[in-house]
Amino acid sequence: MARFLLIFLTAIMVSACGGTHKGEPVRTIVVYSELDSRFTENLLKDYNEHNEDGVVLKAIYELKDDVKPDLVVAGYRVLNNLKAEDLLEAVECLSGGSLPSAFRDKDECWYGLFYDPVVFLVNQQFARRVGQENIQGWVDLANKEDIRITIQNLSNSIGTKDFLGALASHMGEDISLNYLWNINHNISQYAKFPFTPIRMTAVGDADIAITRQSFVFKYLENNFPAYVVFPKEGTPIDLYGAAIFKGCKFKEQGNSFINWLISSDEVKHISQVADTGFMFLLPQGLNGSAADSKLLWLNTGYPKPADQDSLIAKWFGNVRFSTNDKYEEKTL
Repeated sequence: MARFLLIFLTAIMVSACGGTHKGEPVRTIVVYSELDSRFTENLLKDYNEHNEDGVVLKAIYELKDDVKPDLVVAGYRVLNNLKAEDLLEAVECLSGGSLPSAFRDKDECWYGLFYDPVVFLVNQQFARRVGQENIQGWVDLANKEDIRITIQNLSNSIGTKDFLGALASHMGEDISLNYLWNINHNISQYAKFPFTPIRMTAVGDADIAITRQSFVFKYLENNFPAYVVFPKEGTPIDLYGAAIFKGCKFKEQGNSFINWLISSDEVKHISQVADTGFMFLLPQGLNGSAADSKLLWLNTGYPKPADQDSLIAKWFGNVRFSTNDKYEEKTL
C-alpha cells in the first residue's frame, strides 16, 4: 500500500512540474500559408525537427471559422490587408531589424522574408544574334524594333496587376504607360496562362518573355534554350513575409520561427531544393549585405482593388488597344 501511494504521489508531482507523458496535449502553432504547399511543409518539417521551443507547427492553406491561425506567411498585399483589419500583433523581431525599411512594416506588424522578381527570359539564338550585352534592362526592350516580346495579359491575375502597379509606383503612372505603349507593337502575344510566354521563348516563337522567376526557375537546366536576365535598372517584385496574429498563444515561439525564416541558411537550401525561384532579402545572412531596395519595386501606389482596376483600364485604353501612332493619355 505504501509503495502504491509513493508511485501515485510521484506521478502527481511530475505532472504538476510540467513533465511530459503520453497524455499531455501537444502545443501546436497553426501557420496560415499562401506559399506552395510542398515548400511550406518542408519548412515546417525542418523547423519541427530542430526547434527546442516545445511546440509543433502545423500549416493550413485557407482561412476557416473553425480554425484560428497563430502565424501567417503570405504576400505583401495580404499582410497589409490583415494589418489594416487590426488582426496582426506588433512584435519586435531581432532578425527583422537587419531588413531594409521598405521590406518590414513600420509598426513591426510583419517582416519580409524573400521575393519573386520579374525577369526577362531570353532565347539563346536571339541573344547570339543581337549580343547578350544588348539585353540587360528595360530600356533595351524599348530601343529595339526587331524583337518579339511575350508577356501574360496584365489584367489576368493579382500578380499581373501588381506588376503593373509596381511599375507605375516606381516610374510614375504616365511614364510607365508610355513605356508599355512603346513596346506594345513588339508584343506578339498577351498570354492567358503564365507558362505560355516561357514555352514560346523556349521554342523560338518569341525572343524574350517578361515573366516571374518562380515560373521559369524549375526549367533552367544546362540544355534549356533560354536564360534569365535580372533587369539592371531594377524590377517589380512579389514580396513574401511573415506575421503573428493577435490572440496567438505562443508569441515568443512564433517570433523564433519568424527569426529562423529570415536568417537561416537552411531556409535558403529548402527553397532551392523546392525550385521556388525566390530570392532572399538577407542573401548572406545577418552579417552580410541586405538586398538593395532601390532595385526591388513594390506596388505601393495601387494597394486597393479599385485603384488597380482604374490603372488596368488606362492600360487597356491607352496601351493595349490604342490606335494612336504615339502615346496619348485618354480620359476613361
